[in-house]
Amino acid sequence: MDCDVLIVGAGPVGLFLAASLGQQGLRVEVFDTKPGTSRHPAANANSARTMEHFRRIGVSAHIRQLGLPPEQSPDVAYFTTISGHELARLSQPASRDAVAYAKAHSFTWPTPEPPHRCSQLYIEPVLLDAARRQSTCNVHFDATVTDLAQDAEGVTAVVTLAQSQDAPDRQPQVRRVRARYVVGCDGPRSFVRRSLGLRYGGVASEKRSFMGGQMEAVYFYAPTLVEASGKAPAWQYWTFAPTQRALIVAVDGRGHFIMNVQLHDDETPSEDVVRSRIAQALGADIPFEVKSSSAWTAGHALVAERLVVGRVFLCGDAAHLFTPTGGLGYNTGIDDAANLAWKLVALVRGSAGEALAQSYDAERRPAGERNTAFARNFADSIGYVALPREAYEQGPEGDAARRAVGEYLAFHARHEFVIPGVHLGTRYETSPLLTAEPGSPPADNANLYVPCARAGHRAPHAWLADGSSLYDAMGRQFTLLCVDGQTPDASAVDAARDVLGDIAVVVSTSADATLLKQLYERNYALIRPDLHVAWRGDALDDAFVSAARRSLALDPRDEVGATAQAAPDSILQS
Repeated sequence: MDCDVLIVGAGPVGLFLAASLGQQGLRVEVFDTKPGTSRHPAANANSARTMEHFRRIGVSAHIRQLGLPPEQSPDVAYFTTISGHELARLSQPASRDAVAYAKAHSFTWPTPEPPHRCSQLYIEPVLLDAARRQSTCNVHFDATVTDLAQDAEGVTAVVTLAQSQDAPDRQPQVRRVRARYVVGCDGPRSFVRRSLGLRYGGVASEKRSFMGGQMEAVYFYAPTLVEASGKAPAWQYWTFAPTQRALIVAVDGRGHFIMNVQLHDDETPSEDVVRSRIAQALGADIPFEVKSSSAWTAGHALVAERLVVGRVFLCGDAAHLFTPTGGLGYNTGIDDAANLAWKLVALVRGSAGEALAQSYDAERRPAGERNTAFARNFADSIGYVALPREAYEQGPEGDAARRAVGEYLAFHARHEFVIPGVHLGTRYETSPLLTAEPGSPPADNANLYVPCARAGHRAPHAWLADGSSLYDAMGRQFTLLCVDGQTPDASAVDAARDVLGDIAVVVSTSADATLLKQLYERNYALIRPDLHVAWRGDALDDAFVSAARRSLALDPRDEVGATAQAAPDSILQS
């Protein structure tokens, strides 16, 4: 084998996966057709869960320093035009204050890593560096995977390495790379997905007044925009001009923005059209420079019919496609990679049953369906809003109309952007890797997260008495959390280590035991590497060892299937 895992696609999902695997010593090769990391801003919101995953690989502190200036509040604001009337504003803490804010509001944001607003433009280089710092990980740009063939032992990829800026004299080369597993992180037009004969299922191309149809994303520089607006700076500027809608996102807080506008039917996004659209959204004659643009389609809520075929997996946009309301597409992809990484480690090391591979589909396909549904709901909530004619008029009637619209937009803003339940509430209650607990879990509510230590849920977080994060005490692989403060019986731990290999044992202090018992409700909890609960109980008995075995699909009774399912109103497309 040339490598353990071959990753197709060096976007944020592929690079995060590569860094995660490389840190565990796996041999990883990453190939991407682009000449380097992204130069056009795309994703710009990092969920709390994504930041927790970044913390696990040691890059969250660096990433939290990037994006907007640390003192700028990443507000979400709604306008007629940016220089016109402000209709509503959701205030949010600046990045320098975000962690302190989360600590003070731990009843709603029980996490060591609150959301962070930062463009993919800045995150990809950090993840690339994290991957390349691993001696077993190689990332290749200007490289196109043109063929995949798998057998019982591995996957053979044909890769064309093109002439690149770094090596202008190099002639294109064709390589055959042999890997144990392949992961497609190669976006919505995924070669890997198409090579598997898989299609998306779900809803596509829903039409709305906004966020439904052909969109143009324009990256531009307008250093006087905030000054010309006469308003406080924001992170997102939503505009409702009489002739168009637009979303403008501050990339760096220093004059660079990305604007999304919906094209009219049969409209061609020429330079004149783009400039006209920017001017309409600003509502003022200010200078700006268009740096780049790209077309995309809103109105999708799609998930691939399967995420695993043999030794090949799909992650990120290759696995699911979102309308970006709520910022869930990229973040769902990072969560995919965190779920898959520890399973690939176990599979490569030979410590897991073959069914562990299929558990990725069993856990992450429902998560993709959950999150596309949330994003679709957010898109409906904002996409169908229409301002009355009076909202554009001066005088008492105009003021009243704008107040009424503003009340709804303020409600919507909290509905879409204050979503700890979406960020932290993914659960795997029906996973074949665990035994379902009796009773019912908390409701899966977008705007409220209720910590829950039932098997399959994200392990509840706590700030410990010494000021540290419980998550930082967790091991890189499995962790046995001893809530009652008692050192566990060595024979029980050894029995688990015989199954799981490296397992960290965290014994609570007397100062933390009461809080942790409230959160976990049992004396012991077995925590997976992706910080989901695998098992909890009051004794380290046979059930504990059995749960350890089942976590790696070593129980011969386990049957893990991956079948294509689609809702009755679904469509399938490649």
